[in-house]
Amino acid sequence: MKKLISSTLFTILSVVFLGVSNAYFFVPDLEHQGESVAYRGGGSLVDYNKLNKTSCIAKSLLESEVTTIENTLEAVTSSLNAGADVIHLNVHRTLDGQLVVFHDWTLDCATNSGGPVNQALYQDLESVDAGFSYTFDDGRTFPFRGQGFKISRLDEFYSQFPEQKFWVNLKDNDEHSFDLFYSYLSSNPSIYSRTTMIITSSKGISWFRRMDSSIRVISVGSVKDCGIDYLLVGWAGIVPESCNNTTLFIPPSKAKYFWGYPRRLASRLQEQGTDVYLWSKHHPIDPTLADVVVDGVGVVTSDVIFIKKAQANRRASKRN
Repeated sequence: MKKLISSTLFTILSVVFLGVSNAYFFVPDLEHQGESVAYRGGGSLVDYNKLNKTSCIAKSLLESEVTTIENTLEAVTSSLNAGADVIHLNVHRTLDGQLVVFHDWTLDCATNSGGPVNQALYQDLESVDAGFSYTFDDGRTFPFRGQGFKISRLDEFYSQFPEQKFWVNLKDNDEHSFDLFYSYLSSNPSIYSRTTMIITSSKGISWFRRMDSSIRVISVGSVKDCGIDYLLVGWAGIVPESCNNTTLFIPPSKAKYFWGYPRRLASRLQEQGTDVYLWSKHHPIDPTLADVVVDGVGVVTSDVIFIKKAQANRRASKRN
């Protein structure tokens, strides 16, 4: 009995040792550095404590020198000038079948209009002031009001930035919206799967994969599956199947729990066709995290100062 216990214990320790050795000593080369992703195209940072009370981003901004608002052509221009590699956008389908870039489900919070976006005609959205209600100081001033910010069609972004990589977050979860976007992509070969990743629902993933398995598509569920599975087995140098050919988002505060973070984690996932990003959104972000892009971890943020620093670090590392 003692021999059996000893043999079992030896086997377990050997497996653990080999797993740890595999995770920490046998590491594939990093295929590429991390990318800076302009969340919602860019725009102001948000006071999330205030947002919990107002439920309105336009009324919950942190004071800053930012001169654009999210999901606008102006915000994308500013982010690209700062060095962003990828542009993240939120997209709705209008009542008359146009794909427009806007975050909120309704127009009431941010604009001088009201009602659900998907119940509006595009011709009515053209005259909407998209910056009408944005404020840093609880409504005492409205610095973006009357400044020409508008709700634009998605194709305007592709036309103005033809070489740009986009993440398109489809807000509407219906086959009409899926088909509308797929038809647009497939009729424009230059912007097909090479430059676009679709963020959708599990239903959307199944629909797009049936149409074309080469399209890069993810959902909140697929990201969670990869993250949870990796936390369970990543210590052994194993990349679970759920982390193959996908994208992993990690809140900056949770990154330390992911085995091999940053460089080992990024290199192992890249080997399996997966990129990893810190998902910061409109939060202020620790400037020291700009170093992780050199180690293959991207960052999703609207902080243009951070994006500039991350890009400077990448350039410096290439010179060295």
